[in-house]
Amino acid sequence: MVKFDVVQAWIDNVAYSHSKSACTEYNYRAALKRFCGFIESSPEQIIANYQASNDKDFRRRYAEYLRALIGHMAKNGFTSATISVAVSAARSFFKYNDLPLGFVPIGKNRVKFHNRDIKKEEITEILKLSKPRDRAFFCMMAQTGLRPSTIANLRLKHVEPEFSKGFNPCKIDVPAELSKGEFGSYFTFMPDETIKHLKTYLMTRGKLGPEDYLFTCEGVDKKLNVKSMAGLFFRAVDKLGLTDLEQKAPGKPRNVRLYCLRKFFRKYAGQAGLDYVNFWMGHTLGVDEHYFSRDPELHKQKYKDLAVPNLRLESPTPLEHEVRIIQQNEEIEKMKAAMTQKESEHQKSLTELKARVEQVEANGEKERYAMGKALEEAFALVRNLTEVSDRVTKMEEQLRKQQAKA
Repeated sequence: MVKFDVVQAWIDNVAYSHSKSACTEYNYRAALKRFCGFIESSPEQIIANYQASNDKDFRRRYAEYLRALIGHMAKNGFTSATISVAVSAARSFFKYNDLPLGFVPIGKNRVKFHNRDIKKEEITEILKLSKPRDRAFFCMMAQTGLRPSTIANLRLKHVEPEFSKGFNPCKIDVPAELSKGEFGSYFTFMPDETIKHLKTYLMTRGKLGPEDYLFTCEGVDKKLNVKSMAGLFFRAVDKLGLTDLEQKAPGKPRNVRLYCLRKFFRKYAGQAGLDYVNFWMGHTLGVDEHYFSRDPELHKQKYKDLAVPNLRLESPTPLEHEVRIIQQNEEIEKMKAAMTQKESEHQKSLTELKARVEQVEANGEKERYAMGKALEEAFALVRNLTEVSDRVTKMEEQLRKQQAKA
């Protein structure tokens, strides 16, 4: 009889049918180990117990064990999400080994530990405290929406050829094997700030080839460890001395952590449209996936025009400048309208003056005084019109200079 590791066979089959995610494997192994430890039995013994008993007794006994584990974990402060993973892993092991299992309740997931919104100024300060590699990693996460595990798996070929050609924004291709659950390929973009930090970091590593990882461990040509990046982010946050840090229980996540950068992207790239943001973040779109456009140029234009202005970290947000330009344009248009009205009034006054001059010439000295007053009024209108025209000209010149800088 062929001998094999029942746990490894289970994990391999889950990977084959669903996901090759290292995170899924780690969580499932840990959850099964917890269940086996709770009932003081091994995976092999569970299978042996089934072979030595009937279906009815087996399914009832192990359903009772699993329900007892749920109660134990709930009483000891585990979140509903952690309990759900433990139950899902046990159910999966039973399913893939053709083991019957009685009723086990499925709990509702409740988010207990919320990530708070991280401020743009806080990210900027974190970047200042970070080394070139960490700065590039954090900036990329905040401005692309990519998961930290996805960034750690990116290779140079995934940002080429646009990265070498200096495209801004630069397209990042995420193949299916790097996506969560390997559901399919997608792409996102990085703007000039991330490009700048990435180039600075890559200069420290010498010549690289298409298959080289974008990010590696310090001093070692080895794929970056995501947990180490989370730890570095924690330390940077601690150095900032943020006063509203919260940790509900020892060993539980704080409200400011690495994933806050991804939440920042979700919030500030939202102007581009929720479907586009979800696509760039690697979320599934359900049935809309069939109708959603994957035109890279369309995506790039939306990212550049609607997302980048709000994602900027180290340079002024162009939208603020654009608002000032729009306001000045509106003021100039109002002044032009006023000037047109003045010109109309001036023309009317000149017409009236001409008529009065002709009348004076006909009536003689009696009208000379009135004609002098009319001339004074006409000259005053001309001076006023000239001043308004000069102001409009100066404002238009200032506006052209501002638009050139933008």
